[in-house]
Amino acid sequence: MRNVRDPRWYRAEAARMRLEAARATDNAELRDSFLALSLQYERLAVVLEKSAAGQPATPIPKRKSRSAN
Repeated sequence: MRNVRDPRWYRAEAARMRLEAARATDNAELRDSFLALSLQYERLAVVLEKSAAGQPATPIPKRKSRSAN
C-alpha cells in the first residue's frame, strides 16, 4: 500500500497528468481537465510538504477559469 502522505507520489501523478494533457491534442476540454488534475495534485503535494515541515498549509491561489471570460 502506498503512503498517501508522501508528496512525491502526488508530484509524480501531476507529471503524469501533464503528459496525458500533452497527448490530448484533439480535445481541448480533455486537455484542460488533465491540466486541472495536475494542478490539484501539485496543491496536495504542497500541503503535505508544509504539513510534514510543521508549517501551516497556506492554500495556493486558484487559477482563473477560462470560461469566466
